Amino acid sequence: MIAKKVLLIGSFGVGKTSLVRRFVLNEFSENYISTIGVRISTKTVAIEDEEVKLMIWDVAGTSEEENVPKAYFLGSSAAMYVFDLSREETYLNLDKEIESIKNLSGLDEVIIVGNKRDLLSDDEIFEIRKIVPVTIDFITSAKENANVEGAFNLLTQQSLK
Repeated sequence: MIAKKVLLIGSFGVGKTSLVRRFVLNEFSENYISTIGVRISTKTVAIEDEEVKLMIWDVAGTSEEENVPKAYFLGSSAAMYVFDLSREETYLNLDKEIESIKNLSGLDEVIIVGNKRDLLSDDEIFEIRKIVPVTIDFITSAKENANVEGAFNLLTQQSLK
């Protein structure tokens, strides 16, 4: 079995903890509890004939004025940046955020996930895809369990590269 440290990063309230909770425990809660610092969860995933123990670092949400401590990035094998499809301020500067994460982590790629798909229509999501300055890898809903598994499978595959 291989152990891999992976990061979930994004602004406060975008649903990082809800995505982790849905993936690890298959649970969802409407109650919002802000993460302070970092919360680490684990789940073993079988992928590419390999057992991978993911150590998922759910990093506390930040605003533009705040920076995630560089130490959180050390030793990470992959990262997922989560934004809230229903809050424009969480995706307008996405290209700059991703570059910053790449510089801090040394990773070549960061998976981009638009969360809270359940709050918008297909037409609204289509329009958001045109505005977002980077390619969105997955549109998810932790509440409806939409594309959560796929996003974490891609994160696991990234961690093996």
